[in-house]
Amino acid sequence: MQSPWVGWPVPLTAIQLLWLNLITDGAPALALGIERGDPDVMQRPPRSPQEPIITRAMWWGVAIQTVVMAAVTLLAFAIGLGKITLPFLSIQSGEPLAHVMAFATLSFAQLGRAYTARSEHFSVFALGVFSNKYMQYAVASSMIGLLVVVYAPPLQSVFDTMPLNITHWLIVIPLLLFPAVVAELTKFILKCF
Repeated sequence: MQSPWVGWPVPLTAIQLLWLNLITDGAPALALGIERGDPDVMQRPPRSPQEPIITRAMWWGVAIQTVVMAAVTLLAFAIGLGKITLPFLSIQSGEPLAHVMAFATLSFAQLGRAYTARSEHFSVFALGVFSNKYMQYAVASSMIGLLVVVYAPPLQSVFDTMPLNITHWLIVIPLLLFPAVVAELTKFILKCF
């Protein structure tokens, strides 16, 4: 199946998308549901009844995260396909590898984003990275689920995956961290305006 706008294959297979939605939206969403409120929630004035549920700042956050998540996923995919070469790392490129690199990048980036989504106003460090123990359980179980489909041979054929080596992870890890860093910077910038 080809992507119509660049002539590349579609970055994720249908089964990978289903698994990604299951592991990144299930348990982390439940953990977010029991997150304590912001530390200053009682000092803030009430929201105006005329204010929309999704504010301008929220729209900006969603738009920025959408662009950044798409960009890092497509960048991982392009590197896996061999469309972009890195002068300092050499990998054997191909479509199966590209799918797994995009899958791992997007999945882990969304799990990282779950931490930054804990507050609209406060940094994850201000809240305490490990202050919500249920988030730790949720992310850990989701990470295990992702790694199992990448590394367990019986599941590789089902999920169209293959094992990633250390060189692949050296590419994927900075990409998957980038959306969380951008989310924290976005919070800081929006707080200043």
